[in-house]
Amino acid sequence: MTAEPEEPVPPRRILVNGRPIRLRWLQQTIWLFLAANVGAWIISALYYLVVQVRWHVGGHAFLYLKPDWDNLFGFRGWRADRHDVRNVYEALLATLFVRSLLANWRKKDRRAPAWYVAISPILIVVVAFPIVAVGIWLINYGLPAVWHAILTHHTLRNPVHLPHSVAWLGAYLSGFPWQPLVIGILAGLVVHRVYAPAGNTVQLYFIGRSVDRTRDASAVGEQNPHRYLPRWPWPPLIRERAAWIMQNNLPVPDRTRNIRWAVWVLTVVLTGLASYGGYVRYVIARER
Repeated sequence: MTAEPEEPVPPRRILVNGRPIRLRWLQQTIWLFLAANVGAWIISALYYLVVQVRWHVGGHAFLYLKPDWDNLFGFRGWRADRHDVRNVYEALLATLFVRSLLANWRKKDRRAPAWYVAISPILIVVVAFPIVAVGIWLINYGLPAVWHAILTHHTLRNPVHLPHSVAWLGAYLSGFPWQPLVIGILAGLVVHRVYAPAGNTVQLYFIGRSVDRTRDASAVGEQNPHRYLPRWPWPPLIRERAAWIMQNNLPVPDRTRNIRWAVWVLTVVLTGLASYGGYVRYVIARER
């Protein structure tokens, strides 16, 4: 019996079209910024659609959760806490999307079945909820109480004053209060262990699709079969991973009917929510 040959270990930098990606750090930074905003927009859309919108048919409202949500708990601080729930989940999903673009696929290649991909958004919300709840309690009650008891005579001031020419930057940053942002990032780093197999499966689906199309085009003698591979402006990690599969003639995951259905449903839903979430944050919220 002969042992199967081991797959080659990818280097730190993978050549794409025979050369390293130019300005990789800048491209990666831009994509990380976009991924973080997309994650926040998705939560903004969900929060607005589920909590804020009055759903009705004709003159009959069949779903309107805002009054119940606003008065879910009787204590005075809930009116601030309810917004922190949204803010923390925005930072959490932003962190998950950023981690997907920084995933170390060279060492970990965890994949998920179709059903896991389909329910991954629900898993994220459920698994993260205890961390979100504890984090909100800490930033609004636990830590302020400790500060008041130990450092009651000290105050924190914000010495940063942005010039009028970049006032838009202050308005943008004001939409991401730092305390919920920190809690959301920490929660996202924990919950990423749950999301990683689904995120990796979605990523590999589209990479494998492009690799198969490239190989089919090469087999029939097309002049430029590599045009099907991810190119600029795709994220560097995606381009490098596809190039590594091609260079080493590695197999791609089997894209069965079930996984295809799950990936496309998830992609379409998240894309729609991200688009609407941007509209909610920068149009609807500004008009109120």
